[in-house]
Amino acid sequence: MTPKAFRKYANDLETFPGDAARAWRSAGAAGVWLELRRRTFDRAGGFSRYLVIEADLSTIREIPMPDGIEIRPFKGPDWSLLGDLGGYRLTRCFARAAEAGRVCLVAWRGSTAVGYIWFSPKMEQCYENFDLSMPPDAIFLWQIQVARSERRRGVGAALGSFGLVMAREQGYRRSWMITRSDNLAAQGTIASLAPSRVFGSVNRIKVTSWMHTRFHVLPTPQPLPRASIL
Repeated sequence: MTPKAFRKYANDLETFPGDAARAWRSAGAAGVWLELRRRTFDRAGGFSRYLVIEADLSTIREIPMPDGIEIRPFKGPDWSLLGDLGGYRLTRCFARAAEAGRVCLVAWRGSTAVGYIWFSPKMEQCYENFDLSMPPDAIFLWQIQVARSERRRGVGAALGSFGLVMAREQGYRRSWMITRSDNLAAQGTIASLAPSRVFGSVNRIKVTSWMHTRFHVLPTPQPLPRASIL
């Protein structure tokens, strides 16, 4: 094992207790499992299948802010202000992403961050673990997260609506999102905001540091059913 790889795994062990505790408070058991998976199965590799979802920004359902919530762009530099939504691994990644030009919108209840959403004009290997060429009129919805205490109150939908309207005002006509097939919350959020369809999939095979991805376009895109506000 190289010194760099050793430091990586040592860092995984050192940061897991704190990040797992934050994940439990913000996302419950699913969040803890995600932190564990990132440090074990995702490191070793395996096969993953993701859906590629496109939303039409010509018709966006504009969602009012929930009572007591304010949404505004956030560029850091103190990413620890995200509190339980962050964690050691994420805050380091988010700092690099903001410097690279990705845009983060944060929902605040007073001084507490209760949700965030990220947008990017491109996909990059260092963040997505695959690299797909995007149309010039498409914006990439990178990540969305809402604190467990605020779910089912419209925070996720308000974040998405705010960000998509902002993207449309900047000239984008559609958004892309890549998500696991079992991430029904993310799929439901985007479907509640704009006409959306699954138009492709990404298959990824990873064995430690070796990785191969394949993008497949569906012969007939599948519309996502419009969901209730999340």
